Amino acid sequence: MAYGGLRYHQCRFKASHNSYERDEDLHQQLHWNTGQPWQGGCRSLELDIWRHSDASNGQSLGYFTVAHSTPGTRPLADYLGHLLSHHANHPSHDPVLVTLDIKSTQGSAAKFAGEIDRYLGEWFDAGLVYKPADLRVRSRLPELLQVVQRAGWPRIDELKGKFVFCLSGTEAWKRNYAEHAGATSLCFADRDVADDRPFDALAPGLPSNRVFLNMNVFSADYAIWKESTRALGQRGYIVRAYVLDSKALWTKALGAGVQVLSTNQVRGKTWAQVGTDPFVPV
Repeated sequence: MAYGGLRYHQCRFKASHNSYERDEDLHQQLHWNTGQPWQGGCRSLELDIWRHSDASNGQSLGYFTVAHSTPGTRPLADYLGHLLSHHANHPSHDPVLVTLDIKSTQGSAAKFAGEIDRYLGEWFDAGLVYKPADLRVRSRLPELLQVVQRAGWPRIDELKGKFVFCLSGTEAWKRNYAEHAGATSLCFADRDVADDRPFDALAPGLPSNRVFLNMNVFSADYAIWKESTRALGQRGYIVRAYVLDSKALWTKALGAGVQVLSTNQVRGKTWAQVGTDPFVPV
């Protein structure tokens, strides 16, 4: 397909918000319908995670659960299994960005990095993950943002069959993970940015070891974020905007150059598409 030649950071794609709470299962959310691109077509999912510490240090089934406002009991591994079955059925699938939104705040942030990597290694397939180290080898520069600015992300067709995990949520935990990421670390980490601050105000505090940014956008602040999101993308960041649940807000995000468009309107709304392909140029 023509979109296979696009660089990952230079295109936009549809994402589902709180993917575990949808009427559609993960397979349906990822399914691409050429004739009806608004019916699913997501290339990014979101799972809210909670930690339940035990002696396994991250390997037990229930160490991480998925839920919104309370810890819940359903293991993250259940959803990882759905991703593995998607891969088994479509081994050359488009890259899938999986946002792991950390809801836990108590306990050690330092231990979390090893725990989440051990969990993903136990209940997923690390060989299917595109890691920060994979991006880093594209250039000898020390920081991920510098690598993107110099060499860019791979093309979509080079990422076929891969999953990209990105930590979101609790800042202290994901910041610690990003600061200590090594050759075997399985996750990227994002940084939350405000939609009501212009780019010049955001720029001094932007991280160079994180290449994903997360923004909760509102129509009232559109005059500001329509400029900042484009500037952030030009700087090399991938910007995820949520929650785009109306046609008006979705259209604004498209016009503002947002790369990852997160919505609860996974099916049934003809406007909830990025175009006639799953990935289109920004």
